[in-house]
Amino acid sequence: MKRSTKITTAVVVVAVAGLFAAAAPAVVSAAPAVFGVASWASERLAAEPSTVPTPAPEDPAQESLVSLGDGISVPAGGPGDCTTNAFINIGSDDGETMHAKLLGELVEMGESELASGPVTLDADGEIFSYEVQAGDSLIAIGERFCVDYVTVGSFNHVRGFEPIAPGDVLYLRPDPTLPFVDIYSPYNAEPGSSTIPYYDGVAAFSTAVATADLGAARFLWQRLEKDMPPETAAVITQALSDDDLSLLRRMFP
Repeated sequence: MKRSTKITTAVVVVAVAGLFAAAAPAVVSAAPAVFGVASWASERLAAEPSTVPTPAPEDPAQESLVSLGDGISVPAGGPGDCTTNAFINIGSDDGETMHAKLLGELVEMGESELASGPVTLDADGEIFSYEVQAGDSLIAIGERFCVDYVTVGSFNHVRGFEPIAPGDVLYLRPDPTLPFVDIYSPYNAEPGSSTIPYYDGVAAFSTAVATADLGAARFLWQRLEKDMPPETAAVITQALSDDDLSLLRRMFP
């Protein structure tokens, strides 16, 4: 996400917040990332993974659901005038590193008043990303591309109730081979420990990437690396070594 905050300010925030505090080994939760959690200003505490089973849907609801695979079912039809519904699934298998995957297909329904921005296609000619315009809303963007807007926000690290802003790039087609960066839960966090320093560290790193300040990003990474799963850390370290801003922006939108 683009941010107007100068990276030098972001670094100071990290220092004050205690970014440099060490994190102890533990197992990160396999639960998918959730969009709409409390804002960064609120204290979050690492907790033990919940063991409460998710209730199975009642039979009447199942009749109106369509399976997209990977155990994900969505309402039949789609948002707005769509007849299909895509979904960005973020999760992991057996507690491994989280990845994101597009389930279903993106459909271009055309511009609307609240979703009039340009679209970028990938090398295969598939819808890849969208640039936010003034007045845009996530709901309208979801309706334009027939995709669940909540999962778009979650995948693009839209924090809490933070609005999307003109110039933001929303990635709509995840690369399932890339690890997903969980901005709320540091790797190996002990139950009961504060996650605010980690959250602020990720925000500062994202600002450095958005402003193409690789020097600041490398400085921040020295302290942030230990809080990332090994697979994720290896990809980011290599991207920093290769000056691969394109990849870093996809991982820290």
